Amino acid sequence: MLIAFLGDSLTEGWPGAAFFPLLERRVARHALLNRGRAGDTVSTLLARLRRDGLAPVDAAFVWVGVNDALADARDAPRPQRAHGPPTRPTRLAADYEALLRWTEARARRIVVVLPLVLEAEGTPWEERAAETAATIAAVAARRGIRRIVDLRPGFAAASREGRGPFTIDGVHFTETGAEVVADALAAVVDELTDAGA
Repeated sequence: MLIAFLGDSLTEGWPGAAFFPLLERRVARHALLNRGRAGDTVSTLLARLRRDGLAPVDAAFVWVGVNDALADARDAPRPQRAHGPPTRPTRLAADYEALLRWTEARARRIVVVLPLVLEAEGTPWEERAAETAATIAAVAARRGIRRIVDLRPGFAAASREGRGPFTIDGVHFTETGAEVVADALAAVVDELTDAGA
């Protein structure tokens, strides 16, 4: 299979440790394409993909949204006027829907990976990441995407095993965090292979 990974710095693997080379070794019989770029939000990823294009692929993993969540957490809440611009969740949902539509035209299967912020329990970062993930999951479900990956259980299991720390800053991975991601995504690639994607 030819599998594209579309996303931000977590997909690109910078800063911090990259899961991508680990995943390439775990699923060596497949060709993987890394289309991640640090700093991308849902809307900037879509704009970049529209500009650069993507040849048809067997599957695409879409992992973006953490920068949207972090921007929301940094900004002070502003009151919404009755006829003002759309709220951030509404804008995010519309942008994510457009991203999925664009990707569906180029990939036979889509896997949505939910954004997460680790090691920030009880902070605005964690709250916004959870809200962003919920919005993304809802959009994906509405579009009939069956494979929605939540990496939190994998990190929880690794933590119980005494592994960690997983990030250098709550977002970008250490070598241990990259291994957790590679293991989880390799399992999904195996599922796609078994399903004949």
